[in-house]
Parts: sequence; structure tokens; C-alpha cells
Amino acid sequence: MKKPAFLIPLAMALIVARAAAGASASADAAGVRAAENLWSEAFITGDTATLEGLLDPHYISTGATGKPRSKDQIIALANAYAKAHPGEHAKPLPPTSTIRVIGNAAVVQHQNPGDTSVDVFYFRDGRWHAWYSQHTKISD
Repeated sequence: MKKPAFLIPLAMALIVARAAAGASASADAAGVRAAENLWSEAFITGDTATLEGLLDPHYISTGATGKPRSKDQIIALANAYAKAHPGEHAKPLPPTSTIRVIGNAAVVQHQNPGDTSVDVFYFRDGRWHAWYSQHTKISD
């Protein structure tokens, strides 16, 4: 059975509203942690509405090889990942990740065996926005 055409825009509006509400957070480390967890879940599940609201329009992620990826490229990667791993969900931010809030900015460092990464956020309009990420491989 075909759904009425008005349901599609309504469904999209609800998805965007849910993403905006989910990204709303306090301007402290707990709010940054919530944004990181929301980001991870959105990437794993291919939730483009949440990624659109969370990532700054000029967001860049620089990989361990030095190759930069734009917001659009990250969203495309999330879509591909979600299609390749249906039903998968993210794990919460591990305790090895540290969060430092400096005014309306935050730096999150992730430490894993063999690599480290840093995410830079800013707080505006009642929520955290990811602005930049840097991934670095750690040699043995």
C-alpha cells in the first residue's frame, strides 16, 4: 500500500526535530560526552539528519594519512557504513577518552591502541557542534 504523499515531509520533519532535540545539551563535559555518543550512533546507523545538525558546515576530519574529508564526505561514509553493517549500534564513549571544556569550546581526545584522535567542538544555540577532527597513528 502506497503511503499518502503528505506523510513523507511529516516524517522528515519529525526526524530533523528528533535530531535537533537529541543534540541539545549542557555547555559542560557531560554535554560534550552526550554529543560524542550521539555522533557515534548517527555515524554507525547512517542518521544523516543528526550528522547534518551536529557537524559544522565547514567540518573537516583529517585522517592518519593526512587526507582531509569534508562534512559531505563523512556523511557519505556514514551511509556506506550503515548499509554495510545493518542493525549495528555505537558503544558509549570509552573512559580512555578525555574531555576538556574551555569556555564555549571543547577538545576531546580519544586514546586507542595504535592511534589517537582529537575532536574540536563549539557550543552554540544550546548544543555542541563538531568543527574539526584529527586522527593520528601511533608507531610502536
